Amino acid sequence: MSAAPTFLRRHFLPVGLLTVALVGLLLPGPGTAVGRLPIQYVAVAAIFICSGLMLRTEEVHAALSAWRATLFGSCSILFITPVIGATLAFHVPIDPSFQLGLALFCCMPTTLSSGIVLTAQARGNAALALLLTVATNTVGILTVPFVLAYLLGAIGKVDLSATELLVKLCLTILLPLSIGRFLRRFVATWVDAHRSTLTMVSNLALISIPWIKFSQSSDRLAQIDLASLAILFVAGLAIHGIFLILNDGASRALRLAPAARKAVVLMASQKTLPVAMTVVAVLPEDAIAGYAKGLIVIPCITFHLGQIIGDAVLASRWGSQDA
Repeated sequence: MSAAPTFLRRHFLPVGLLTVALVGLLLPGPGTAVGRLPIQYVAVAAIFICSGLMLRTEEVHAALSAWRATLFGSCSILFITPVIGATLAFHVPIDPSFQLGLALFCCMPTTLSSGIVLTAQARGNAALALLLTVATNTVGILTVPFVLAYLLGAIGKVDLSATELLVKLCLTILLPLSIGRFLRRFVATWVDAHRSTLTMVSNLALISIPWIKFSQSSDRLAQIDLASLAILFVAGLAIHGIFLILNDGASRALRLAPAARKAVVLMASQKTLPVAMTVVAVLPEDAIAGYAKGLIVIPCITFHLGQIIGDAVLASRWGSQDA
């Protein structure tokens, strides 16, 4: 098997995100036309049905005994990092839409899959990572609208209705996730045998959302200079680095076991792209008047790429040290 197809399969999401950014910018017509249809809501449903199908919760009970790690990790993911990240985001000297996207991404729960993979690679507590994923992405549907509305309102940037956003997230995330989790009872064997296919379907659905947003905002995107994008990427890395330092220091202060500490540091420092894309898709236009959704999604993507690259290096280092 040639190296190119193997590389594309392993790195389909980042390559796909970069590709749709270029396509949306250079050829916005098709994406703009598709954006007039409810395609993005179908894509969101597909993402979370696939997530529910692939969500293995059998090992969650094995991590319940690590209550200190679970409690701090959940609080850090849902409350501590959003407050710190959103506050820092609006002090970065970039376009206001970039600031909003950066703040929005910082308010998201932890990653749905990559964090667990990296925790296992770092020889951390994978069961605890799974528990944090399930707990924060479930509870986060209820907390994210209120945290986001409070933080953005307090900073004076966006007048957002938390209740309206909560209802939309329940319909677009919680309902399809629950359907997928229910269906897993009957097709678990088939799902586990075709996880790569389902992951590909989920990733295709995921990259369709920024493709639409990039296409719809192509005029404004063309005016963004490379220096602003570089500042944005560095700002995302810096905020993520602060998250890592904060979570590592707190984990050491709590005297967590090394495996649990690795899980908490990685999981509590990462943010999920699918939920962020869903929030951007359902944000009411009147609440973000003056902001471009196509620009809001860029910080989410750059932050996501930066955290995956940085944490992959960290996880490899931890795994090599233990080996």
